[in-house]
Amino acid sequence: MEEQLLPREELRPAYGQAVWLYVYRDFSKSPADLAAERVCLRFGMTAFPQHFLVHPGTLERLADTGRELKGFPATVDRVKVPASRSVEPAERVLAADVRAAALEKSGSVDAARKSIDDPDVLVRFRALEILAGKDPRPLASRAAALLEVPNDPFRFLLCEALKKAADPAAAAALEEVAREPQGSLNPNVLRIRAVDALGACGGASSVEVVRPFAASGEWRNGLTRTSVDALAAIAARVPAARTQVRDALAGAYPAPPADAAEARMCVSLAEVVHGALEKVTGRKVRFPDPYDAAARERLAKAWK
Repeated sequence: MEEQLLPREELRPAYGQAVWLYVYRDFSKSPADLAAERVCLRFGMTAFPQHFLVHPGTLERLADTGRELKGFPATVDRVKVPASRSVEPAERVLAADVRAAALEKSGSVDAARKSIDDPDVLVRFRALEILAGKDPRPLASRAAALLEVPNDPFRFLLCEALKKAADPAAAAALEEVAREPQGSLNPNVLRIRAVDALGACGGASSVEVVRPFAASGEWRNGLTRTSVDALAAIAARVPAARTQVRDALAGAYPAPPADAAEARMCVSLAEVVHGALEKVTGRKVRFPDPYDAAARERLAKAWK
């Protein structure tokens, strides 16, 4: 942002239109870093850099300004917030910080259960940290409601906790997130976390949800590999789903690319799919060299 936006003469009018907050994390867990972490958690930030405008009273995210000069002043001009001298919003945040710190210090499961519905998302996140580490299983029955919390760090951690709980009660809610990760600033990663959790608690219905991601052929996207692994994990837990998983994986061999530079990544994904099929079926099939369009077609038929 410093290089692309600041300082610029064209932005001078915007300098006085907002309170500018610069947040930097070095992940040292120093007091300054922990304060920055609290800001990131409250605003659901999981990727950087981000530039956005926030309502000072409600902390609602009002608009994204973008990282380039073009459009930045217009975005700032467009967002109007009534002036207020109330200190209540600041007091509310400070009080929530005290509650969050108390949770961190106590590590109490009982306190965490009571705080998982706190009005402040930071307090909810700290409560979830405790439950994820010490008592994740009861979270499965509340998965649908908790996965609707519009905060990516919270939902990422919740998916990890649901994977640890491995309770089929969470499957339907995770399937819904995998289909359409609503309200996310980082939807691909949220989908990855949901699919990963489905590997531990999903059933036959989850196979058709995960199948398109496994068969995408997108070897640069971590969702593809995660989906292949999740399907294999479902087959290992749910014998009745093995044929369904076998067919899904047989259709997941990626198409060889025209660009030779991409070939290694393509073959690597194909080998992952192949290994998963061997585990699911208990059979051994020779992986071809070279891996080309004809080999891909033969492999897909070999598992039938």
